[in-house]
Amino acid sequence: MVLPNPVPKLSDSKKTCRILAFVEHYPPFLGSDRSVFELAKRAAQKGKKIHFVATQPLRYLVGQRPPDWEYTKNWDGPVPKTHENISAKYLLSSNTLLKVWKIFPPLALLLTLLSFTISSIREINRFKPQVVVVAHASPIVGVVGVLSAKLSRRPIVMGCPDWMTAYGAELIKGELNTLGRVFLHIIEMTLYKWSDKIFAATTFLQRLLIHHNIPSSKITVIPNGVDAKQFSPEIDASEIRKQYDLFEKSVVIFSGHLEEWAGVSVVYNLAERLHNEVPNARILLVGAGVNLNLLFDRLSENGLSQMVVYAGFHPHDEIPKFTAASDVALCIFPDTAVSHAASPLKLFEYMGSGNAIVATRVAGTAEILHDDVGLLVPPGDSQAICDATILLFLDETRRKELGRHARELVEEKYSWDILSDRFLSVCDSAIV
Repeated sequence: MVLPNPVPKLSDSKKTCRILAFVEHYPPFLGSDRSVFELAKRAAQKGKKIHFVATQPLRYLVGQRPPDWEYTKNWDGPVPKTHENISAKYLLSSNTLLKVWKIFPPLALLLTLLSFTISSIREINRFKPQVVVVAHASPIVGVVGVLSAKLSRRPIVMGCPDWMTAYGAELIKGELNTLGRVFLHIIEMTLYKWSDKIFAATTFLQRLLIHHNIPSSKITVIPNGVDAKQFSPEIDASEIRKQYDLFEKSVVIFSGHLEEWAGVSVVYNLAERLHNEVPNARILLVGAGVNLNLLFDRLSENGLSQMVVYAGFHPHDEIPKFTAASDVALCIFPDTAVSHAASPLKLFEYMGSGNAIVATRVAGTAEILHDDVGLLVPPGDSQAICDATILLFLDETRRKELGRHARELVEEKYSWDILSDRFLSVCDSAIV
């Protein structure tokens, strides 16, 4: 294989004009890859050329997505167009390789990495980016992105949105000290070491990388953010309140992953407390999760079904209407390594919508929320979460004040428009 010559920096400046970004989903699915997409989209709006290379998600390949998963429709037709300066390419496994995934996943992983890397090198040669951005240091996106960029002699900017090893272990209920987790950790840290620059979502992640001997000079903290125009207190929520019978109700929203690791187990206790203390309140669940039937059965058995409104999964562009229809919002992650490392996207969406927020004091969240922006409670303390939610329902002045301050903070620091300038600076610094 003939490797291309490295792209020289521009003679008059180091301004990045062409970025190739490796992601797992395009357009983003739930929170996955959204930060890179939103940052790159703002770069496209400033005239930069962006090309996304989207690998098939690992969770799909190992059978953790349903056969009728809505996202796969993107693979069958024309690539969705999100901006005139944005293009994309899907990397898909052959039917034969998909069968190997069902029979012997380790071999399938190796074959997938080889196939996707070869295809990615072709994409790099065709698009000729000045810099390659990799959304996260995961076993497929991270490995394929770094290998193809190295072989194509392009500088690499690696995203660090989560502690990927801990996140993977959490998904499969594994332990970090097993052989598989250790191997995953080695891969993750090697990918960071091979990257030229890294943008981490939290200072917790920055410290974690430094602890594992990643030079601090390579790391820039770029938190998650929000489209401050899309998520706004000015959004008309009357349609949602009518559809779900929320007029004259006090509404607390829990959106996104409706999973144990995201704190959904608190919902039953909160429903019970609200039934007794704020009976006109409703818990609005928006998203998807496993084993939700167990929660709904328990609510039904105890006469609490009316306290919870389940709206199901909705596309991201519909979520602003749900947050605008809500008075209080929950961001209640438990006390785990994943939670402390994360910068939850929904936190910023709540802030942009002017919601009063009840959040657990995990590191990534506590970096953003302060006492005049939201109520922080100990992680795992169901009673404290319920107390804080009820307090905000009963104190309208405090509730509106927190929501207003949260919105002001987004406008000042956490809109994607502001954060994209920092992202482009990191890309510029990677070009040698």
